[in-house]
Amino acid sequence: MDAAIPRLREIHDYTEAKWQAYADQIPGGVVRYLLIAEAPPWSDDGAPQFLLDPASRVRSFMGALRRVFPRASLGSSAETLKVLARHGFLLLDSIPFAMNYSSKRSSPRYDDLIRLTAKTYLQAKIDASPLTWSPDFRVAFAVKRNAYAVISASDGQLSFGGQLHAVSTEQIAVNGAGYPDARKLRDLYGT
Repeated sequence: MDAAIPRLREIHDYTEAKWQAYADQIPGGVVRYLLIAEAPPWSDDGAPQFLLDPASRVRSFMGALRRVFPRASLGSSAETLKVLARHGFLLLDSIPFAMNYSSKRSSPRYDDLIRLTAKTYLQAKIDASPLTWSPDFRVAFAVKRNAYAVISASDGQLSFGGQLHAVSTEQIAVNGAGYPDARKLRDLYGT
């Protein structure tokens, strides 16, 4: 495990820089649509993959978002990210560590991890962000098991700009295979 720490740090630093560069593109810094996900994907080597990195390959996550927002399906990933930013879309991960969590989500230790990171990472990132929140912003979750753990850890409320905002299982936007679902996201976001 110690051998993976430099790579974990590399992925974290890379994705944080990409997140900030993306967030800086949101007009007026006002978030209208928030998607809470799990963590950046793990990879042993090469450039880290991250949804908000225009150089990353298109995955099911990006494919779903392209079908949620008008004009997001046109052009390159870089163009899609510009469209998402113009709409006030933001992605926040609940865990800062890149790892393959799929086989770990059913473990009580996963819930313990989320209990810690929901407060020390997710809520801290929300609080430290210079972004502001539209009075009618919408929240959705991209990973079902992660959503249950975040909702439980936060007692069903997250604070945005000092205002409590309810989070519930009704905001989970995944299909039966566990991937983000464009139709559910459109319904939750009202797009």
